[in-house]
Amino acid sequence: MNRSLTPLILTSVIFGLLHGLNPEVEKLGWISMVYYIGTGLVLGIFTLMDEGTELALGFHAANNIIAAVLVTANWTVFQTEALLVDTSEPSVGWEMFVPVLILYPMVLFIFSDKYGWTNWQGKLLGTVRKPIELKEDEFIA
Repeated sequence: MNRSLTPLILTSVIFGLLHGLNPEVEKLGWISMVYYIGTGLVLGIFTLMDEGTELALGFHAANNIIAAVLVTANWTVFQTEALLVDTSEPSVGWEMFVPVLILYPMVLFIFSDKYGWTNWQGKLLGTVRKPIELKEDEFIA
């Protein structure tokens, strides 16, 4: 019986570390991992609260599509024909922390209301149990 918080934190850090190979981390430094690990954390919360990966996958896809369509720079992972091209020198500022500290909590609040998420403590801090395995001839009606 594992606590849900352990896999949530572990997968968030893994999500961040996988993005650590992006050129943004090389240009901006490891402080940019705050954004990637924070995004992994919010996607993990989506998954646990919604009891499925669809919302997290959709959010991640939408984030990447918006990033690819709206803004690019010659030092980012997405080299697209975006609407805007950032030619400034790469730097870390407040905009690195706004999504993690302000926007993501707002999105969690909106999704919680929209999808009727309850039992936050149970889903985020409860125990992880092995799923019931059915035999071939069994099914749940």
